[in-house]
Amino acid sequence: MTIIKCPNCGIYNTDSDYCKECNTILSYKLRREHAFKKAQEERQKQNAAKEEKPAFFEKYLNHRYFLIRLIAKTIRSIWLVFMAIGMFIAWVVSAIAA
Repeated sequence: MTIIKCPNCGIYNTDSDYCKECNTILSYKLRREHAFKKAQEERQKQNAAKEEKPAFFEKYLNHRYFLIRLIAKTIRSIWLVFMAIGMFIAWVVSAIAA
């Protein structure tokens, strides 16, 4: 037989997970599970919010105006070539150092 004092209303309860007066959770196990579920739902909401925001070029690659699509594709192509050259230079430097 366990006697637990309710942190909300101060009533003593015996062998129960919830307060008989205010229905507050008394069990530490249930509190942890409830807090974990809340945190998990919050993480899911944050992940959903991150997924809704497209990348800078992704939103312009399918733009309704042809000129905007052309500019976005050109800038992305230049960036890809620049990154490829940078990776090649890094590979050459690491090959020489080894």
